[in-house]
Amino acid sequence: MARSMLGASDGYARFVAHRLVRKGWLERLRPGLYQLVPASRGTEAVADWNPLAVGAVLVEPYFFSFGTACTHHGFTEQVFAEVYMACRVRHPPQLVRGKRYVFVYEREQRFFGFEPTSVLGQPVLMATPERALLDALDRPQYAGGIGEVSRVVGKAALRISWPKLLRMARLWNESAIVQRLGHLLDLHRVEISDAVRSKMLRLTQPGNKVLLGPRRSWGTTGRLDSTWGIIQSVPAEVLMESGTRRRKIKLGPKRASRDR
Repeated sequence: MARSMLGASDGYARFVAHRLVRKGWLERLRPGLYQLVPASRGTEAVADWNPLAVGAVLVEPYFFSFGTACTHHGFTEQVFAEVYMACRVRHPPQLVRGKRYVFVYEREQRFFGFEPTSVLGQPVLMATPERALLDALDRPQYAGGIGEVSRVVGKAALRISWPKLLRMARLWNESAIVQRLGHLLDLHRVEISDAVRSKMLRLTQPGNKVLLGPRRSWGTTGRLDSTWGIIQSVPAEVLMESGTRRRKIKLGPKRASRDR
């Protein structure tokens, strides 16, 4: 981009970028990629240390999701050492300013469910609460593991829009995610409306049996939850927080009817 803006050769563009880095107006993130340090930072030209602002310029298109979005939406208190981004290209992890960025490939048909938001004053693209929950259920390894995902479900259940989640799950078209969600809701004694429960069950594949946790970590044996087709391979103490209380979620007639 610098070369096209300057209308010059690669060598001259690199020379200009190097001079601007020395003056403090550009910050080098990786070879060939720089971030502008705006004039509003003052004469000292302090760089932006917001890791999400940095991540936003590393790959395109993108949106933050998994553990990163779950933290943003208050579904978990876990502090992740990595930043998780969904993207349309396969890209190895990158270490920038000591922070590891993990790029999770997502095919075009599932590249939805995100919106612009502001994080520490910087605009970024973030998964919606409903998308963040589905991503965590789909690939728990990017959200702290199945134990943390279980606790995410317990907290997220009271904060998400169920009509939005059901619409998104229908577009997602993968039974295993809905099966895990239904099992974990029951585990945490979260009572959803009969209408929502019925719609979730219709999104599952009859006879489909799914391991709750990855077989490498938890094996392949466990009691079968016949309602959701989940093989309970993960011990309950891994999945639960002490003092879990019965909670009840009700959707009013207007919200429920929107999802028909």
